[in-house]
Amino acid sequence: MELRVRVVRTQSSGDVDGWTESFADWITEDRRLGRAAVVRRVRVPPGDGGMSAGQVDWINLAVDSGAFLTGLIGLFGTFRGSLARRERQSARLVVEYGGNRYIINEETPEDAVRVARALGLAPERNGEGPGRAPS
Repeated sequence: MELRVRVVRTQSSGDVDGWTESFADWITEDRRLGRAAVVRRVRVPPGDGGMSAGQVDWINLAVDSGAFLTGLIGLFGTFRGSLARRERQSARLVVEYGGNRYIINEETPEDAVRVARALGLAPERNGEGPGRAPS
């Protein structure tokens, strides 16, 4: 299974101050998550309006299950806590899977379940099928 994630600021879109690249480092260094995923940084191609071809726009994560999302959201909470106080409240995690995109505002286990259902990675409560994510 492949997920794409990036860290954005609510007031603007895109990679902000290297947050996505820094979060990729956190994932790689975290013993629980780093061993459970193949992390690949997706660079912005030159000439697409980006300032530099070296900036990381997305992180591709090859993972074995949707359960990885719980740890990822928890790690994002720790990462967000490391940001400057004025930036913490505006940091969001964007997750894409199967053409669906979801923005994570918080970092509780309940959020992980909600996002997994919305992305179709976990069944709805009644067991009838996956949820749909807003795009």
